[in-house]
Amino acid sequence: MDILTIITEATKPRQGNKPKYDESHVLHALLVIQKEQPIGRPTLEKRLQLGDATVRTLLRRLRELGVIKVDKVGGAEITEEGKKALQEWDSVIKIGEAELKSINWDCSMIIVKGGSKILEKQKVIELRDKIIKLGADSVLISVILNNKVELPPKTEEFGMKELLEDIKNSCRLCENNDLITYILPKDLHLAYKVGLLLFENWINS
Repeated sequence: MDILTIITEATKPRQGNKPKYDESHVLHALLVIQKEQPIGRPTLEKRLQLGDATVRTLLRRLRELGVIKVDKVGGAEITEEGKKALQEWDSVIKIGEAELKSINWDCSMIIVKGGSKILEKQKVIELRDKIIKLGADSVLISVILNNKVELPPKTEEFGMKELLEDIKNSCRLCENNDLITYILPKDLHLAYKVGLLLFENWINS
């Protein structure tokens, strides 16, 4: 089962009731469990900023899907099925923080490895609008092309040098054809929402 299917199944309404968590909570929970396992429910509640009953429901559904196992003493651990599902996400999406001093942004940063192909199917303005609909106040989308930072649809050199340098410095591990998105406010839950949107676009491009 791939990660998008797991997320869809885990967030399906049951008996007409929608869970009190969303798609990005499911993904974030799996990544936290994978990184910090075994992890107890109270710790997971803090990481996800969700209540006890909501996290119980989430863990139960993930266990039913076979992607985690839960020990009453030790806590939650990822299964082999869960690890396999997360492999593609881990290889494509990197989420972090960045400071773009030239425009006074202390922001979240989402890197999509090989993500420039997304812009072959979708205009950058359309992508920016979708990210704003998810809750971002401000969005900056950049790509690495021919070992240079570009700001599509057209990079204007005049007045942009400091910003381009900031982007380059914030993403030292970025490679050709990577897409780097910066968002305000700096919010981890929002960053996962945007990451999921970009991941789905990457899959479909």
